[in-house]
Amino acid sequence: MDAKTEGRPKGAAEKLLDNPGLTVERLPMLPVIFDRLAALCAEAMRPYSPALMSFFVNSINTDHVWDALDSYDGSIAAILYSPELDARILVGLDRRCMFSLMEVLLGGDAQEPPHDNDRNFSTLETRVAQTVFEIAAEALHSAFSPVIATTFRLERMETRMDFTVMGRRNVLAVIAKILIQSMDIGGQMFVVIPQPALTPIRQQLARDLSSDGSASDPRWQKLMQKGVQKAEVKAVGILDEQTVTLGDISSWRVGDVIPLKASALNRVRLDCKGQPLFWCDLGQAKGHYTLKVAERVDVEEMPLVQFLQRAAAEKS
Repeated sequence: MDAKTEGRPKGAAEKLLDNPGLTVERLPMLPVIFDRLAALCAEAMRPYSPALMSFFVNSINTDHVWDALDSYDGSIAAILYSPELDARILVGLDRRCMFSLMEVLLGGDAQEPPHDNDRNFSTLETRVAQTVFEIAAEALHSAFSPVIATTFRLERMETRMDFTVMGRRNVLAVIAKILIQSMDIGGQMFVVIPQPALTPIRQQLARDLSSDGSASDPRWQKLMQKGVQKAEVKAVGILDEQTVTLGDISSWRVGDVIPLKASALNRVRLDCKGQPLFWCDLGQAKGHYTLKVAERVDVEEMPLVQFLQRAAAEKS
């Protein structure tokens, strides 16, 4: 190299060649994306599985495509194409995972280890794998939505882990390993994303969500809200409360009448998990008692709260 070549500024191509590659540590959105992918896949697989199936991210690292695919020889995978990124990514299931899925989805009890040998995948196993990959494609669409609006289309299935399916053999890629487990059996789902697919959106991937509360995934929020709203809790209507002694309680017998200070005109307090929520009016409709919500309970006005506040003031 002569002095003129050394002194001139580098061109764009040379700068790209000098780029050491993207690192997972500098892309905090990548773990978020893969965590969402695992959670969405677990949610989508529930209707298919009679047993609880868990998905969780085991590791995220970078490696050459050839080395990554070589370690998954004998697996089954799908090539997904994203027109927005103009790139292909690979989602696969190792053999142990595929046979474990068949055991669980077909109602097995997992008492025996899943069948695992070097035979070709059956038509049914290939169809089940395709269903899982279609679920993963939809989950990737939602997982990437805080970063970029993109879709993933299943192009074809592969059972020969050849680096040519992902382009050049020496290209770097991000490899996420997601463990799938059910009834103490399972395996690994792997996602291989070539670095050229992530380079155009590296600035978005470098955003730290811990300091950005505006970024959100609408589908993820809807799933969380739906799950919380399905939680069952017990609401209790309290007409009257009295203070009695242990002696009084020990003297009660079947048939005793305990007088209440309250009447039908008194409001009923509606509690949930010991927390006062509303004052309600007692009524009747179609032969049943009803409660009509009148107003929220002001906790500061509760007698016990006032007593505790006075006791704390006297002690201080």
